[in-house]
Amino acid sequence: MKLKITKLILTLTTGLLPLAANAGFSLPSGSTSPGHGISNVLSGSIANAALYWQSTTNWLNAGNPITTFTTYAVTNDYNLPACDSVSVARIVMTVWGGTANYISQMTVTINGTNLSAANPLVFGSTTDTNPVFSANSANTYGSGSGVWLVTLPVPPEMLLKDGTPNTIIVSQTSPNGFDGRVQHVTLLAVYQKSSLANTFDYAIAEGGGDIYKTPTGSQVSQRTVALDPVNPTGAIAAKLQVLYTYGDALNDRLYFNGTQLGSDNVADWSTAVVNNGPSIVSFDVLGNLVATNTVTFSLGADVPATQETSLRPQLAALAVTRPAAVPLPSLAINSGGQIAWTTNSAGFSLESNTNLVGGTWTAVTNVPVVSGDQFTVTVEMPAPQQFFRLKKSN
Repeated sequence: MKLKITKLILTLTTGLLPLAANAGFSLPSGSTSPGHGISNVLSGSIANAALYWQSTTNWLNAGNPITTFTTYAVTNDYNLPACDSVSVARIVMTVWGGTANYISQMTVTINGTNLSAANPLVFGSTTDTNPVFSANSANTYGSGSGVWLVTLPVPPEMLLKDGTPNTIIVSQTSPNGFDGRVQHVTLLAVYQKSSLANTFDYAIAEGGGDIYKTPTGSQVSQRTVALDPVNPTGAIAAKLQVLYTYGDALNDRLYFNGTQLGSDNVADWSTAVVNNGPSIVSFDVLGNLVATNTVTFSLGADVPATQETSLRPQLAALAVTRPAAVPLPSLAINSGGQIAWTTNSAGFSLESNTNLVGGTWTAVTNVPVVSGDQFTVTVEMPAPQQFFRLKKSN
């Protein structure tokens, strides 16, 4: 991974709180309560697919506010596996503004081309009107302390699919001193590759999931998100992945369908590490998978002492893998006594009968001609009427 952070025309900063500080969340930005909560934004079920997730570490403990005369930019490479296609992609990032009052003008380029959702994206202040929980628009989630979660849809055609790293540059200017430091930039992509030979279900949730040890007003100590339905039948793998920011490295809990995952200290984020990134955890949840699943983040009474002061779960993805779907056969009777069908490699046998109701079904032993998934056999039809059926061989 290549990481490059540039700051043009540096300015003097005074009195900035570090990003890790637990500032009071009393001034909501863009919402009526601290944090918008977390909600499902993307889901689907497709063939031969997998989820790609790569998060970078971009935070600098020393930073400067940006103005109309300066630009704060981060550059990262994302090593998407070589694949046939990308079904859906999304950029998720956490940005520090300094306070809730400042405004960022953000431009994002992917492999040298400007992303239409951020060309530029203007967000910030306590009156921010950008949408939240939209699958197709740029979203900005503010919690009142100057921290912003920004999520951007990425057209699949913008990503390189030959294994070459994708370069993403996030640049920001500001008319009034938005800090601009980036805590992480995460690229999510559901990609397809025929060799995966599976059926893949996914559900992705995002938002400002702020929770508090001692909530006041409209603050909460626990949040639950209901993920979009998946198909658990025959699942061979199920993984839940979660991203948190800003913790005390103390106790918090995570639940999947009411079952606790991991330890009593799930979000293990340390303020002592320079250039620290988000806390990202993943769990095998196959044993608890159902059709409609819930994820619960908690700093409530269920969490033993000593709890985090506050915590921000911001991203969760459920990835479910099932065997490839078996195609149903298609049977046709053509002229000249030709019977044709398509089937899968497991195989079917052809049987005939002169009486559709009752009678005896007899195997057709003629050796079929095979072309790809097309099977063709020529049979004699001595009876006035003759019926054919395909029977699975095993």
